[in-house]
Amino acid sequence: MANPLKNIEFFFIFLILPSVIFFLDSSIIVFLTLYLVFTLSLVILYFDKTFSFNSLKKKVDWKFIIIFSLIFLSLSFFYILLVDKDLLFIFPKTNFKLWLLVILIYPFLSVIPQEVVYRVFFFQRYFTKKNSFYFLMLPNMVVFSYGHIVFNNVHAILITAIVSPIFTYAYLKKSFLTCIVLHSLGGQIIFTLGLGKYFF
Repeated sequence: MANPLKNIEFFFIFLILPSVIFFLDSSIIVFLTLYLVFTLSLVILYFDKTFSFNSLKKKVDWKFIIIFSLIFLSLSFFYILLVDKDLLFIFPKTNFKLWLLVILIYPFLSVIPQEVVYRVFFFQRYFTKKNSFYFLMLPNMVVFSYGHIVFNNVHAILITAIVSPIFTYAYLKKSFLTCIVLHSLGGQIIFTLGLGKYFF
């Protein structure tokens, strides 16, 4: 990121915006800002001659998804038992219709915008894939987890910091669609088990 304007842009999108939203403490503003940055990212990517949306069409690695989904399911189950076992399955048990709606729309209204902004736009705009995975993973983990301060709890930050390297690996080493499916399943697991209260 040698370009000063890109540096300013980077810090504004990934650090200043989450900080401002944190103090505003509004779920509506959280999602409106996400969609605004998502739209801006798509526009910039569209006019980037070095980027092709066709690169996002690589096939899904289902074996990778199954392995890490099972790991995440197990860890999330034990995590919620440690944090508050009364939350276990509370969402589907208390409001099944809303839970089902969230499960169905979550990939489209939350995962896709996040992955375009935090993976596709992030790496295309500010970094080069020629760098080592660890060099790319660390700043992405920082901004992705920091972005979740908008939910005003440590659990959202901790969980996203843990899963961010996996999402980054899925995107860089597998495919965008692999990352989307994995992120979607991860979120659906969180909402189903009861940790969703920390992400809304």
